[in-house]
Amino acid sequence: MRRSLTNPFISIIIRSYNRLDCVIDLIDRCLQQNYQNFEIVVVDQSDNSHWIKYKDKICSINKKIRIIRAKPEGSAAARNLGVYVSKGDVVLLMDDDDLPINNNWISSHAKNYADPLCIGVSGRCIKEPKEKNPYKNKKLAYKRCLTYSFFLRGRDFTGIDKAKKPVQWLHGLNASIRRSYVIELGGWYPYINNFDEHSFCFELQKKISPDEYLMFDPEPIVLRRFDIPGGLGKRYLPLSKLLDNQLLYYNRVVAKYYPFRFYLLYPLVLVLDKFESLKHQD
Repeated sequence: MRRSLTNPFISIIIRSYNRLDCVIDLIDRCLQQNYQNFEIVVVDQSDNSHWIKYKDKICSINKKIRIIRAKPEGSAAARNLGVYVSKGDVVLLMDDDDLPINNNWISSHAKNYADPLCIGVSGRCIKEPKEKNPYKNKKLAYKRCLTYSFFLRGRDFTGIDKAKKPVQWLHGLNASIRRSYVIELGGWYPYINNFDEHSFCFELQKKISPDEYLMFDPEPIVLRRFDIPGGLGKRYLPLSKLLDNQLLYYNRVVAKYYPFRFYLLYPLVLVLDKFESLKHQD
């Protein structure tokens, strides 16, 4: 399974829900890249009325693009479908409301796979076009970047400006991975609404050998556009809903991969969830 990929064929997987106008912006940015060995697979779960409005334009942009229409079954299911229908050596995961900053976004991911031990790469995410490392404690941010807490919550810190390897998990956007590993492990668990990256990464960490690794690379930079409405609205969920999603994550993912940790932590999680629910009723 290990091999050096000096010019890998990249499949960019874009999952979209009622944001096809933003997808067009993203495709335009992809077509301006300095790397040409790629395809774009858009998994669109939009309403029929939204699809009809944009389909002629989006289907006529470039032959590199394939549109897969699917029923709305969530972000993980869309990601799985995109990977399975793609043809790449490497899949590059992207959300419909975010944009690469520079024209070396694809090539910055691709170069890392010249090392046969590199399994996956997460890139840098910023909130402002000229944003620098935003963290006050940069050493702590670097240490925590893409690691897990004791509660098995994924720490992000993907705004740092220094490469790191290994890391414990890959972000759900601006992240690439060798497609063969996704196919072998069956992709991401689709029946949760948040924290869906981690089911696959838990499985992957058990699969890869000690010398294989996931890494963070600050060169492929993506702008997160928080001002865009639509999509699944995960960024704007109320606290009560986030807590419900966290319970679902613990019940269906943590319990499977870390049962001892699950039974140790679950009573505390239930107490916190109950406390927050009562607070919101006042």
